[in-house]
Amino acid sequence: MAQNQDSTATTVLVLVGSLRAASINRQLAELAVESAPEGVTLQVFDRLGELPLYNEDIDTDDIDNGDLAEPVRALRAAAAAVDAALVVTPEYNGSIPGVLKNAIDWLSRPWGNSALKDKPFAVIGT
Repeated sequence: MAQNQDSTATTVLVLVGSLRAASINRQLAELAVESAPEGVTLQVFDRLGELPLYNEDIDTDDIDNGDLAEPVRALRAAAAAVDAALVVTPEYNGSIPGVLKNAIDWLSRPWGNSALKDKPFAVIGT
């Protein structure tokens, strides 16, 4: 696993698939943050509700493009700065919540060069 600047530390981006403040999955994410072992930092990106719906017409290959919505730039920058990602999500109607799918769509671009390319990615939920 690629590690951040401190070779003994690992940073994990946490995406919570529920927007509800009292969500059990949000509570699980908070517990994971609090219970992370020494040398592991979990950072919750708590702005998924601010992301515009993915539209390739407004996306570019440059994550620093000032024309791209600020929440998207923030999400991609957060993903680029970590070693791994953890998704904590409920199941909605037999699938993942739309807000999470939208975030994954933004993070999966640009094709072949996304901010999470070659990084471990895990999913948990309750």
